[in-house]
Amino acid sequence: MSVVLALVYPYGRLRAAFGSKLWRGRLGLIDPRDETDIWMHAASVGETKVLSYLIAYLREKKPDLRIHFTVITSTGFQTARSTFCEADDTPVTVSFFSLDANIAVKRTLDRLRPKMVVVAETEIWPNLIAQCSARSIPLVLVNGRMSESSFGRYRLITKPLSSLLSRYSRFFFKTEQDQERYAHFGVKPEKSVVAGDMKFDAPLLPRSEDGIRQMRHQLGVTEEQFIFVAGSTRPGEEEILLDAYRAVRDNHPRIRLVLAPRHLERLNEIRALLESRNITYYLYGQKPLEDAVILIERMGILNDIYMAADLAFVGGTLVDIGGHNILEPVWAGTPVLFGPYLNNVTEAAEYITDHDYGQRVESSEEMTALLEEIISGARTFERKTADHPAHSAAAEAGSYILEQLCHA
Repeated sequence: MSVVLALVYPYGRLRAAFGSKLWRGRLGLIDPRDETDIWMHAASVGETKVLSYLIAYLREKKPDLRIHFTVITSTGFQTARSTFCEADDTPVTVSFFSLDANIAVKRTLDRLRPKMVVVAETEIWPNLIAQCSARSIPLVLVNGRMSESSFGRYRLITKPLSSLLSRYSRFFFKTEQDQERYAHFGVKPEKSVVAGDMKFDAPLLPRSEDGIRQMRHQLGVTEEQFIFVAGSTRPGEEEILLDAYRAVRDNHPRIRLVLAPRHLERLNEIRALLESRNITYYLYGQKPLEDAVILIERMGILNDIYMAADLAFVGGTLVDIGGHNILEPVWAGTPVLFGPYLNNVTEAAEYITDHDYGQRVESSEEMTALLEEIISGARTFERKTADHPAHSAAAEAGSYILEQLCHA
C-alpha cells in the first residue's frame, strides 16, 4: 500500500488542494476535531443504512455523542451525508475512508482522536487495526459476517488474519455460522456475541389513517377494495402476477392490482403487455378507471403505496434475479409475498416467515390460491408494529459501546 500511496499521492494531494472531498478523506486530510467519541466505518450504502440504526440507538441514549462516519464509495458518502448531516450542528460528521497506508491512517487518527472505532460487517484493514491497537483504541466489529466464499479465501491466510482479529475488543455477529467461521481464526467466545442482523432494526415508517386514506384516494381506490401492490417487478414477473390477478378477480372483484416496475424505462413494455391481454389500466395520477390495474410511473412513492396496501409482492424473486428489498413492505406495516429466488435476501425471507409477516410462493397458481385465502379471510398475517418489535441487534451492540465509552 505504501508503494501505491507514493504513486497516487501527488495526484491526490493536488485534487485535495482543489477541494476534492474524496481525496481529502483518502489522504487523511479531514478537518481536525477536538475529540471524537466514535469513528464509525461502512463500505457503502447498505452498511451505511445498517449503521444508521445503531447511531439512532446511541443518540437516543446519549444525544451529544460525537461521531465521525467514513465510507468508501461515492453513493455511500451521499447516503451518509443525507442521513446524518441535515443539520449544521449535528454531532455526526462524514468523510471518505482513508487509504489503508500508515501515513493516511495515522493522520486520520491524529485529527479525529477517537475513543473507539466501530466497523461494519466485513471491513478488515490491517493498518487501521494495527494503529488502533498501538494507541489502545478499542476496535469493535458490528453486524459481522463472513460468507462461505470469503471463509475459503481467508483460510489461505489463517495466521496473519488471526493476528489481526486478536486485536479487536468485541465482535457482534449476524448469525451463529458467522461466529463459527470467525472462531476458526481464533476469535474467542468471550469476545463475541451473536446479536442478529441490524438491518432488521429499521424503524417503522410513520403510518396514519389520514395518510392511508389520502394515498388510496390518489390511487383511485375505494375503502372497501383490496389493494395488492406488486413492487420492483422485473421482466417475466408481470405475466405471472397478471395471471393470478385475473384468476382471483373472477371470484373477488374488489381486488385492485398496482404494478410498480423496478425500472421505469420498461413502462411501454408493460403497457403493451396489459393491452395484449385486454386488461384495462391507467397511470398513477391520471383519471381513475373503475376496476382497472394501476401502473406506477414515478419514483419515490412506493413506500407510501405499500402503507396503503392490504398486501404486497416484491419483485426480483419470481425470476432468477435474487430478490429486491422484501423488507420494505414489512416496515410499512403490510404483509408481503415473494418468490423462490432469494439469493440476495435469504435472511430477510427467513425473518419474514419466522414472524409471519408474509409468505413465499412458487408459481402463479400458488399465488392465486393464497390470494383467494387472504381476501376471503381464511389466511391472515402479522403486521409489524411498534408494539410487535423484534430483537434489536443495535441495542445489543449499542449497550456495549456506551458502557465502554463510560470507562474510556
